[in-house]
Amino acid sequence: MEQHSVILGLSRQAKLIGLPLPYAVGVGSLLLFPFIWTEMLSWLVTAPLWYGAAKLSVALNPNGHKALMIYLRKTPPRLSLAPRKGPRDYV
Repeated sequence: MEQHSVILGLSRQAKLIGLPLPYAVGVGSLLLFPFIWTEMLSWLVTAPLWYGAAKLSVALNPNGHKALMIYLRKTPPRLSLAPRKGPRDYV
């Protein structure tokens, strides 16, 4: 049953433009947000650079986005942005 084409199709990772979805969203945001902020059409020329970096990242570690999300969820945030002057107090 696990080798049925419907099961395999539903259990595979979603892809967009040949990248896993989190990486494709990252590439899109690295292109769109600076373009909107700077209004420079030349920023869109960097698309192959970001796409190549994402492809390389996927080739090295296909589940890197999952490891990053676990790190961001499990690491406690700092209590304040001011530098610490003494022991950390969790009231």
